[in-house]
Amino acid sequence: MSLRAKIQAGLTCAIITAAAVMTAANPAAATGGTCGSGYNFLKSYPLKSVFSSSVPGELSIYYNSSTGKNCAITRAKAAWDGKAQNIYVSLGDGGGPVVSDPPAGSSKNYRYYAGPVYKYLKGKCVYAIGSLEYGGNTFYVHAYEVHCG
Repeated sequence: MSLRAKIQAGLTCAIITAAAVMTAANPAAATGGTCGSGYNFLKSYPLKSVFSSSVPGELSIYYNSSTGKNCAITRAKAAWDGKAQNIYVSLGDGGGPVVSDPPAGSSKNYRYYAGPVYKYLKGKCVYAIGSLEYGGNTFYVHAYEVHCG
């Protein structure tokens, strides 16, 4: 193999390795943590703590009018990606079972985002919770009785 071919092979390997490392290090950027096509953004709610003025992330709610399903995702802000712990999201109607990520009893520890979670809520109000932990504080939001209809 010529020196030029060896250099090209080495550069190709380095580029592929760098791309794989970046994807593994930041799964939120790799997948985007989105609900998918047909979902329209409704509103984001900031995660807050009584012990800190920081707002490290948000709970976002979406709706798909053709399926009647809502979707929710809790995301850490870019500066907190990988630093936050135990990111959580749940979605329900206030009366029945909720869907959550991670599910109850799971040992998963999300550090970028939780969700998306989906629930058919056509004609009902949305009850959603988002939270994350950082620096010994829990930041959360409860969006209850929102986006009714």
